[in-house]
Amino acid sequence: MSVQKMPPGETHKDIRALVFRIYDQCVELVILGVIPLMLVALGFAFVAAVVSTIGMFQAISANDADEQFLRVLVERVLDVVILIELFNTFMEYARTRHIRLANLLDVTIVFALREILIQLYAQVFSPADLVTLCILVIVLVFARSIAGEFSRSRAEEESVG
Repeated sequence: MSVQKMPPGETHKDIRALVFRIYDQCVELVILGVIPLMLVALGFAFVAAVVSTIGMFQAISANDADEQFLRVLVERVLDVVILIELFNTFMEYARTRHIRLANLLDVTIVFALREILIQLYAQVFSPADLVTLCILVIVLVFARSIAGEFSRSRAEEESVG
């Protein structure tokens, strides 16, 4: 009975493959654990928006309506939209193990627009802050359009090649 020695390169490849397989399984477990947490967070955000809406209707019926109720409602709804965008980005990563730059830019644009709207509704903005946020949104939208064009041209190249 003879024992065959494997070349050193083969052993290294086997260990490397094992480490990568363990890493992939760990990432898969983390993703599977995070998905229910995301659903719970989205559910709480939705419930907060519903509670804000109910509170606003109760205040209107009691003739105690205040702009604060509308501001809170707008904030809650925008929070839900941001969470949906973030979770869509995460779910795309869970499916493909790849995050597209365009998706991250979408989330950032929605978040910046949320801040602008909140400051406008609250009427607590400084002109410098508002201009800064508007410039940020313009730059992000420009970057988003470039990212969209780049990904489209790359997809066309891959389908041709």
